[in-house]
Amino acid sequence: MHEYKRLVNGVQRLVNGAKRLINGVQSLINGVQRLVNGAKRLINGVQSLINEVQRLVNGVQSLINGVQSLINEVQRLVNGVQSLINGVQRCLTLSR
Repeated sequence: MHEYKRLVNGVQRLVNGAKRLINGVQSLINGVQRLVNGAKRLINGVQSLINEVQRLVNGVQSLINGVQSLINEVQRLVNGVQSLINGVQRCLTLSR
């Protein structure tokens, strides 16, 4: 009877150990799942950051293009004023 009780206790300890192992594996699976979810969120965040930077680059490029157009318009205005000055000088020269 004593041997039987020791066997039952041993089996009970084995069952308890197996339960703890199952719980540990479940905790590990849950931890890995949280890690995967965190990695997915990180990837999404980085993708959003890349998209925002791309929009910023596009905006800066548009600004550069706008400034270049403004410079071109100012150059045309300067050329027009220069032509006007030249025309006035010719008129003054001819009127003398």
